[in-house]
Amino acid sequence: MVKYICQKCSKEFSKKSSYEQHLQRKTPCDKDIEDIIQDILLEDGPKVEQQVEKLVHEDNRINVIDLFCGCGGMSKGLTDAGLNVIAGIDVWDKAINSYQQNFHHQAICADLTMLPPDKFNELYNSGNERIDCIVGGPPCQAYSMAGKRDSNDPRASLFMEYVKYLDYFNPKSFIMENVIGILSVKTAQNENVIDIIMSLLTRNYNCVICKLYASDFEVPQNRRRVIIFGIRKDLNIIPTDPEPILSVEERIPVSAILLPEEEIEQSYYLSEKALQGIKNKKEKAIENNNGFGAQFLDMDKPSFTIPARYWKDGYDALVKYSETSVRRLTILELKRIQSFPDDYILLGSKKDQIMQIGNAVACRFAYHLGKHLIKMLK
Repeated sequence: MVKYICQKCSKEFSKKSSYEQHLQRKTPCDKDIEDIIQDILLEDGPKVEQQVEKLVHEDNRINVIDLFCGCGGMSKGLTDAGLNVIAGIDVWDKAINSYQQNFHHQAICADLTMLPPDKFNELYNSGNERIDCIVGGPPCQAYSMAGKRDSNDPRASLFMEYVKYLDYFNPKSFIMENVIGILSVKTAQNENVIDIIMSLLTRNYNCVICKLYASDFEVPQNRRRVIIFGIRKDLNIIPTDPEPILSVEERIPVSAILLPEEEIEQSYYLSEKALQGIKNKKEKAIENNNGFGAQFLDMDKPSFTIPARYWKDGYDALVKYSETSVRRLTILELKRIQSFPDDYILLGSKKDQIMQIGNAVACRFAYHLGKHLIKMLK
């Protein structure tokens, strides 16, 4: 029942206390949106405050599309950092099956050459959610040899699909991840690949190229990567390198994540034949003054980089207890080296799971990239 009416704005009140608070406000009694919100708050109290807080939160959140998402290392880290990943896209069904097990948002198995951004919007963004950030590590090798394309030219690669998503959604920001070698590769015409990439990215974005070690960001692995941050030019923000979280002395040693020796199945240990093969190859390499591939982990330092090929023989990172007791890393240990939680679900064969781990962005590394992006955008 209406008992009180404001003579200035005709606002109606059922409670005298609300009416008096309305009259005693410091701001003039005009019907602008701020006054209306204030009146509603006075009338309905905590319930409306919660609704307003929710609207403010939704407006401030950073909506992300993760391209080339793999099993979800980047998405996991960004989600933990507070970003709102709305979809992950990858062409490999095994990786997408794993991705789907760990997130509530959309996991899309698709070839990006067949899923242009307008089609993505039509099929997977019917609510027309604002896209604030595009992330991913596009392969920069040519995806087709048709027309004798230069295999090192990013303009003939999946990198261009990444650019198409940037051009279409025009997000506030992007994070692009790639191997350190991208900085030194040249095309057949002797052009620097990174120069071609940056010429396309800097059309609409202020960018910074960062050369980072994951081990500086709470990952027990000396994984070096190129990270390019981009922030849309109209925002007038110049992106910066993230500061290391750990010093070299504070880096997490691989010993911190290894399982006890007695818990390791015998199948992970190298045979006498394999050990002899390693010894012979090492002696031959020394004679020829060449490097040798098998690497033994230093328990006081982070792990070597875990590549997708680790499933083949595990020689990229071996645990050595003695000359006759050497083993490969278990899948659980590989997950930990890439800073995945122990309960992160990976599907597929052992080979599939190891390839997913090796291809992933380390979760904790991605977490700190996300936190740095949030800091810059604020």
